[in-house]
Amino acid sequence: MRKFLNFILFLAFITTIIPAKAANIPDMACKNKSKAQTSTIKSEILQIKEEKTQNYISKSQFPITATNPTSSTNPVGAYYPGLRAANQLLIYTPEFGQTTGTNEYGSEAIVVNGIVTDFTGSNTIIPQNGYVISGHGRASRWIKEKLIIGATVKIDRENKVIESIITPESYIFKANQGIQRVSQIIQQNKNTIKGYEAKQSEFYLNNAVKKINEAKQYIKLKEYDRVQEVANEAYLLSNQALYHAIPAKPGEFHGIWLRPTEKTREEIIQTLNKLQETGIHNVFLETYYQGYTIFPSKTLEKYGVISQRKEFQGWDPLKVWTEEAHKRNVKIHVWFQTFYVGNEDISKNPQHVLSVNPSWANVQKRNYTADKPVPSGSEHNGYFLDPANPQVQTYLLTLISEVANNYDIDGLNIDYIRYPVSLPHTFPNYLETTWGYTNYARSEFISLYGVDPVTLTQQDPLWQKWIDYRQSKITNLVANIKPVIKRNILVSTVVFPDIEESSINKLQNWKVWGNNRYVDAFTPLVMGSDESLAKNYVQQIKNLVGNNVYVYPGLFEPFISGSPADLLLQIESSRNAGASGIVIFDYAHLNQRFIDALGARAFKTAP
Repeated sequence: MRKFLNFILFLAFITTIIPAKAANIPDMACKNKSKAQTSTIKSEILQIKEEKTQNYISKSQFPITATNPTSSTNPVGAYYPGLRAANQLLIYTPEFGQTTGTNEYGSEAIVVNGIVTDFTGSNTIIPQNGYVISGHGRASRWIKEKLIIGATVKIDRENKVIESIITPESYIFKANQGIQRVSQIIQQNKNTIKGYEAKQSEFYLNNAVKKINEAKQYIKLKEYDRVQEVANEAYLLSNQALYHAIPAKPGEFHGIWLRPTEKTREEIIQTLNKLQETGIHNVFLETYYQGYTIFPSKTLEKYGVISQRKEFQGWDPLKVWTEEAHKRNVKIHVWFQTFYVGNEDISKNPQHVLSVNPSWANVQKRNYTADKPVPSGSEHNGYFLDPANPQVQTYLLTLISEVANNYDIDGLNIDYIRYPVSLPHTFPNYLETTWGYTNYARSEFISLYGVDPVTLTQQDPLWQKWIDYRQSKITNLVANIKPVIKRNILVSTVVFPDIEESSINKLQNWKVWGNNRYVDAFTPLVMGSDESLAKNYVQQIKNLVGNNVYVYPGLFEPFISGSPADLLLQIESSRNAGASGIVIFDYAHLNQRFIDALGARAFKTAP
């Protein structure tokens, strides 16, 4: 991995500028002491920071909830993705699995040989020679505020405490990693792109190198405040070099998910102008979400549901969005949540779809005897509709037909086209967290196979039939979307890119959709920061469905408070893996840093 090579380069640098005694300082996250003594070099680095400079910029501690959590060691998190509950800090080592399995509502840091090498958002690939620190709520804030790339991390297993130590050398490491990263990208592009222009990026890179050399001199002089200041300047220059190193790709699809908050035509115009200047020409406009539409819907009114979201009543924002977008050669894709209908208290709203039709609610196995709808604790305490119920499918297809055939939209992006998430099927509590145990589905399954699915276990011969049954209900809706649309628009679906996780934990078998060309494109969710994650996901989809659909990976870097540099690296790795375009999540988190990075070059020549 590129980041590991950068770490080795830094070790070579730091051990030459400050001599240190060898010492066996254990990496306390390892399972035993013999494994902990991973390298003399790593011990020397820790020795430098603890005995030589003695000039800590900051030290901070936080309690550890669990390492490699299970439902028994962390029962509070038993029903959450990655077994991580509110405000918890967890440590994941390779013994846990390939990834952390967490959702996007938190922060994660990768630690290799006791040094923080990167930050990600969720479901992080766990390094074989390190571990991942994962946090939610207060723990997430600690990760963001008290760790930096280059920080030393120590774990006190006995007292279950993690400690961050940031020194002047930490800032040297961070800047050096940025310099090495962009140097490799520039050289790679020179080798592979005919006529590649590197003048501007090399200008920033050369200045970054000058600054890092200056910072090294301040280390020798023990002027540690200046080390931090100058190393930070070097890091920022390396970022500018990166922003100008990744070229635009002519004709590439650039999109963004956007939940509308604009209340007037003038505000819509301002947003569209901003996106156009950034190089984004496809807006995935959240149009049906949490069970309501932004436009006045005759379908919702017919079913006794509130016909339009309250904040938009009195005008039709969808009509204005399409009018103003088309003036700017920007396309509008209706972002449509299917089976998810929000997390409000439905007992207080008689016009919520599940107040009108409570039998339409999806049911989790552990709550199958409940006499009223029960939300999913793993998904924002949100309610879901039952995909098996043909009345639900008719309701959704009628609503899709209404918006697709009555508005001049360019595309339809189908979201939440799945069952609520369960725990991984290898976890002890998996069965209790599975969904679909509605009266309709149970009755139909009994008529087909003579067995109530509530009684099934994973070892039962009919268990796979129960999985297939529920997958088929999702696929049925997907297959019937294009037939109800009378216009030629792009139909895309949000998918979870890991096919095993998607098809078993969410009953979303997108491989069937792609190979049967039920849709035109996938927008797979990439909720972590590692560029290899985006690359692997795109490659996996391409391997399974070939060129039957376009692949527009959905990059979450702005949403997870990541870095513009990591977003650009994911864009480049997605392109190299065969992606046809990029969709960014989401507009609300697209701050000026991301706009500047995209507009510098990567999206600059977008049509």
